[in-house]
Amino acid sequence: MIIVLDGPDGTGKTTLAERMCKLLDAEYLHLTYRWKERIFDYHTVALRYAARRQKPIIIDRWWPSEAIYAKAFRDGSDWPLQGRMCDRIAKKFGVIYVYCLPDDVQSAVANHTKLKQQREEMYDDIEAVADLYLKLWNGESTHEDKGQYIDQVIRTGGLWNSPDTVKYSISEWGHCMDLFIERVHALSIAWRTMQLPDLLEFKNWNMTGHAACSDYLIVGDRVKSKYREMHWPCYDYNDSLILTEAIHRLNLPEDLFMYACAQNHDGSPNMLIDRLLEKYDKKIITLGKVAEDYMSNKTIHAALPNPSYEWKVDMVEVLKHAIS
Repeated sequence: MIIVLDGPDGTGKTTLAERMCKLLDAEYLHLTYRWKERIFDYHTVALRYAARRQKPIIIDRWWPSEAIYAKAFRDGSDWPLQGRMCDRIAKKFGVIYVYCLPDDVQSAVANHTKLKQQREEMYDDIEAVADLYLKLWNGESTHEDKGQYIDQVIRTGGLWNSPDTVKYSISEWGHCMDLFIERVHALSIAWRTMQLPDLLEFKNWNMTGHAACSDYLIVGDRVKSKYREMHWPCYDYNDSLILTEAIHRLNLPEDLFMYACAQNHDGSPNMLIDRLLEKYDKKIITLGKVAEDYMSNKTIHAALPNPSYEWKVDMVEVLKHAIS
């Protein structure tokens, strides 16, 4: 079980995390702004660590913090689509996001001002941060899109209706925190139960996304491994970026897709595909000849070229026709 707590400073994350760790016998993992040139790797290693542990893990701040604080203070993240890729892995492992939010921007600013008098705070003013978190949760169709993943999430309705997210506020739940934790625990169990059980296992690398909410299975040729003991498909901010950018430019929600490769990192066939399709109906989109041949005994919805050959084809156009 992995639970991610995120939100502006002063919204009760630390207090909630401490109580969660006690009630759920969980391990606490706090991420902060460090290794700014390698944020994507930093957040990747943190999730890999959490997925390997055989106990509940509470992660205090993850990719949403990088996306929000970078947009508020650095004119956007250097990894604008990191959230898309991280969400693929979060869904694989049944991660639940808890967004700790203020009632409004003004109360967030007032509470932060009080906290600055009691302890050292990294930022002097969190008005823009609080505003962005509330927009990320509630959505805002008029929000300006500057190419960041969170911009698209905000413009398309926010996160309030996502099956893997829940909102916490001190005013609503601070007086009955244990009841809230019971609710999160039950949601986590339900969300993981809805997943293909094989995908919850750490070493069953070669499939990401969530079986219950997705319509499409995108199958590539072979997993290219960048990290040791982590061979996730469509999770690389270089090789996987062409496909990810195409999905983003088409304004498609990330939970629409699952991802796999025909061959594992060692060249062996990916047996997870058959296990998935035995239980769930998916529209299959292949990327490349190896994937197309491997899936030839299945009904292929669309056979597309390998995204690494984008100079030969407009990936946005072919993907658009594939899902229309």
